[in-house]
Amino acid sequence: MKRVYEAGDGLEAHMLAGLLEQSGIVAQVRGDMLQGAVGELPASGLASVWVNEDDEARSLELIADYEASQPPPSGPTLRERIREPGRAETDSTRAFRKGLLIGMFLGAALMAWLL
Repeated sequence: MKRVYEAGDGLEAHMLAGLLEQSGIVAQVRGDMLQGAVGELPASGLASVWVNEDDEARSLELIADYEASQPPPSGPTLRERIREPGRAETDSTRAFRKGLLIGMFLGAALMAWLL
């Protein structure tokens, strides 16, 4: 068997394997269950799609078509965000911090009330 695609996560790997199987190519996803061990392993690049050696060329063609049909990523890439350390935080980060502070305040108030 040959590895034809290294996915960003298990969902993408299974989606691509399903696409290959719709075209009559037997595909296998490997490494997708390793993402549960993120504390010890890298967070991405663990899931990959494998096919029989005879199907490698056709699989690579289908994968190239799939990648060409994907819209470009919106917003800055991870590399651009790392290069801009002074960049403002996102709305989701701000909302998470606000929720965390509210939760801590309510927890402290509840503990003070119970004691």
